[in-house]
Amino acid sequence: MTQSPAVATRRVGAAAMLASGLGFGMSGVFTRSIEGGAWEIASWRGLAATPVVVAYVWWHRWRDGDRVRVRVRLEFVSAAKALVLLALNATAMVLLVTSLQKTAVANVSVIMATIPFMAAGLGWLILREGLRRSTVVAAVVSFGGVILTVVGSLGAGNLEGDLLAVALSLTLASLIVLIRRFPGTDALLAQAGSGIALFAVALVVADPFGMDASEMPLTVAFGLVFAVSLVLWTEGVRRIRAAEAALLATTETPSSILAAWIVVSEAPPLATVIGGLLIVGAVITHARADLVHRRVSSPWQRQRTGPKI
Repeated sequence: MTQSPAVATRRVGAAAMLASGLGFGMSGVFTRSIEGGAWEIASWRGLAATPVVVAYVWWHRWRDGDRVRVRVRLEFVSAAKALVLLALNATAMVLLVTSLQKTAVANVSVIMATIPFMAAGLGWLILREGLRRSTVVAAVVSFGGVILTVVGSLGAGNLEGDLLAVALSLTLASLIVLIRRFPGTDALLAQAGSGIALFAVALVVADPFGMDASEMPLTVAFGLVFAVSLVLWTEGVRRIRAAEAALLATTETPSSILAAWIVVSEAPPLATVIGGLLIVGAVITHARADLVHRRVSSPWQRQRTGPKI
């Protein structure tokens, strides 16, 4: 039986989202397997990812008919917006590797699962976007899971890493909000530029070239897996509804925990498992409600009934 184009498109999008979750979930395994400082790993990872992301942006423009023409905007405000996104991306790269080095992979994954709710709160504060009651309830439950995860680290020496993971989540949530705030700015190119900028900064504050040559293949693979996952995620969200994307994106959390458990024998702490179940349960319940009610816009905000001033 032949599939309709719409059904085929949604299935491709769902497969891309699932694959991206598996790819992003390998970050903990890569970080645990590479010997080196956070700046060195993050800078080489970002630099390795840059060509793939740039190639994807050019391919997408070619596919959409914008073949060779690249819009170069020289206005100060536009340049400042791009620099803000670039700085946030670079900061997130360093925070990710540092937090993974200082706490359990499961803790970082669980805390990062709250990013959609953090973005919803920041969107309410910065963009004056309305919030649905169900989103507020889900956010409260998920933050309860974060508190449980952090409290479980108090006696294990992982508190610094957990707090860095919270900072990472806030950084990525801010990035999501500002991408919506700056609709004319190319977020993917900012991601690519952040890899180059981060490497340049690392030359000053660290020693990327001092990294052991035997670690380079795995570090480059880390960057390539991240870049491919980012491309798959982007293609996925283009093809399916926002609520479906939010639901499928939750696969990153269990895949990250399982990968760390299987590959590097890092079992998740009990408090993290319970906190993670609370958070992932809140995300899934919220996204499932969006699917049932066929909400097709941003799943984390209430539809506006009129303009807000």
